[in-house]
Amino acid sequence: MEKNLSPRYQFLVSRITILFVLSFVFLWLHIIDDAVITNEPAWYGISTFDFLLACALVYAIVPPFGLWLARRGSAVGLIIVLLYALQALYGGGINHVRHIFGDFRGSQILPLLLGNLGVNVTDIRGHGFFTVLMGMAGLGITPPHEHILASTVIAFINIALNLTLVVFCALALYVWFQNRRPAPTAPPEQSVAG
Repeated sequence: MEKNLSPRYQFLVSRITILFVLSFVFLWLHIIDDAVITNEPAWYGISTFDFLLACALVYAIVPPFGLWLARRGSAVGLIIVLLYALQALYGGGINHVRHIFGDFRGSQILPLLLGNLGVNVTDIRGHGFFTVLMGMAGLGITPPHEHILASTVIAFINIALNLTLVVFCALALYVWFQNRRPAPTAPPEQSVAG
């Protein structure tokens, strides 16, 4: 981490680093569970290798690069980590909990936005790499399925880790912007004529 960063920023980014590493590990446990136990690649019409490769391309390149940038004082890096945390919170946690309660739809936010633009996306199977991206974005509906207890525990850990990571990223962005604000200048002293 660069030395010229404020102590508050350094503190927050050191915690973000720890949270990111933990989140990354638990997200990959969730991805492996989806690939092997739940057999999610079959829903999309792709192989397990293709599914894992697509997840690796999405999660193992850009988010760690964002963390690297954040540790060097970049707001862009913080935003990348924040977006990663929001996606991991949804995909690795909240969406899993929705499945437990029998709701197998995606997030519905992006499909609603695309529907308003006249783009109807219902079947996301068979698009290779883009199939996984579309699934991560909440497009499409997954077939009814069940999760094992271990994967549900992982989902709740993902929710806690990524919610905390979101809060720390927001705080670090706040501190980053505060540090960029120009320091207040003292009003000029008035001389008193004697």
